[in-house]
Formats: sequence, C-alpha cells, structure tokens
Amino acid sequence: MLGTIGLFLRSSDNDYQQRLKELGIKEAKRSGFEIAIESAQNDPIRQVEQIRAAIKNRASTKLVAVLVSTVRDEGLPEVLREAAEADLDCALLNEGTFIDEIHAQYPNRAVFAVTSDQTEIGRIHGRQVRTLVGDKGRVLCVTGPMNTAMAQRRLGGLKEVLGDDFGVIELNADWTSERARMAVERWSEELVPDAELPNMFVGHNDEMALGIRQALRDASSRKDLPLATVSITGCDGSQTFGQRLVKEGRIKATVIMPPSSGAAIEWVAKARTRGDLPPVRVMQPVTSFPALGNLKR
Repeated sequence: MLGTIGLFLRSSDNDYQQRLKELGIKEAKRSGFEIAIESAQNDPIRQVEQIRAAIKNRASTKLVAVLVSTVRDEGLPEVLREAAEADLDCALLNEGTFIDEIHAQYPNRAVFAVTSDQTEIGRIHGRQVRTLVGDKGRVLCVTGPMNTAMAQRRLGGLKEVLGDDFGVIELNADWTSERARMAVERWSEELVPDAELPNMFVGHNDEMALGIRQALRDASSRKDLPLATVSITGCDGSQTFGQRLVKEGRIKATVIMPPSSGAAIEWVAKARTRGDLPPVRVMQPVTSFPALGNLKR
C-alpha cells in the first residue's frame, strides 16, 4: 500500500459530499491507498481540528495526503501549511484562493486544488435565467457562504451574464437545504401583496434549491402569492439528486459539477509513484442540465 489518504468532508448529509466520499473510496482502492474519512458537519473549527489531529498522528496511520472539501476558508491556510511542512500532499476539493501561495511555498509537494470553474457555474446560471426569463427581470440568489471563493465566484459569474438587465437579490446560506429555506422564509415574510416578485430563483447548490422550493411553497400558501410556480435552478447535478429533481419537475435546471476526489487521488498517486506534480489547479468541466437548447420557458 502507498499509505493513507485523509478525506475531510464538509458534511455527511449532502449529496455532493457523498459523491466525493464514494468516488474517493473507489479511487483510493484502485490506486493502492487506504482512506480515512472525516466529516466536519459544517463546522469550520471542527474541520481544522480534524486535519490537525490527523497530521499529529501521521506516523501511526501512515498518512501521506490530506484532501479537504472546505467548510470555510478561515484556518485552512495555516493547517495546510502544517501538512505540507510535515511532507504531506495537500488537495482542496473546491476553489480556494490561498492555495496559490502554499503551492509556491512548497514546490516539491503536491499542493493543489481540484475544482470546477466556479465563475463558469455562475455564468451558466445566468444563461439559464436568460433562457427561462428573457432579456430582463429580477432574480433572487441564495448564495453559499460569501467568505468562500466558491460562492463569490458563482455570484460574480451570474452577475456578469445578467448585467444591468436584471436586479439581483442576494440571500446568504451555508450550502444546506434548511438554511436556504430559512433565508427565503425570512425574505418572504417582508413581502407586501403588491411587491414585484423575482422571475427566477438561483440556489448555489441543489440542496439549497430544494430549500428554496419548500420556502416558496409555504409562502405561497400563507400569503396568496404566485411564488410556487417560479423557476428554480441549482448546482451539483448528480444523477440521483439534482438531475432527478429536474426530471421530477421540482426544480427547472441544475449545473452538473463532477466530484473532484477521484482526480485528486489520481494526482497524489502520480506524485508518490512517479514524481509528477500537479498544477496549482486541476480544472473539471461543468455543463447545464438540461442543455440550454432544451430549456423552455
């Protein structure tokens, strides 16, 4: 065996995180690694503590690399530097602007991020909006935590495509369905009967898109507003969750974002067996589901 890879997930009850876990287990076995999996349950302090404990115990566990699906950026640069200093390879399974500096500091280690183009995800959301709504309107976007590069870039891509033709309402949540539901519920409680309603709702992931849907259905029944019929789009797009929500008519569209754990483990294996080091970012493609040409108003 080549050693143990530590896979540090954001949570255990999110569809995309489960896909990271499943692909990580499969690729680790194929590449000759053991894998140890931890879930932070959306607690950034807990995630940093889990990584730090793994670094401390690396001799007994034969740890060779840490893979992290970020809860928050705070605290991660320091602990990943500790990992690299301990001769461990480090991979973010999402975007993180701080990875550039650490990659430069440790040029002989595999220190990198495997990520989808987060700005392009936002652009696809914008194109979905324009396809489903038209040339102008209002959009409500429930973002991920805005102190993460992922959420910032997705929102930036959305606004880039929508430009001045659309007003954008921003609500902040934490990638979970329940927090998205609560954010939209609070927003809906302030609506007056003659309010100009958004033409479309964008969730930064499919979990939050589902929370948006629940909040809108509840608000529609309470306030007699036509909110239950608006279009919603999400992101992650697994066959078993996001694409299924689209096929069932519960959301209008999603963005397919392949899980990044497999590619990260492949690069760790190349670094460990052949000395081939990855670039600072390994980019994965993203696509609209359904394809934009198949979306109908």
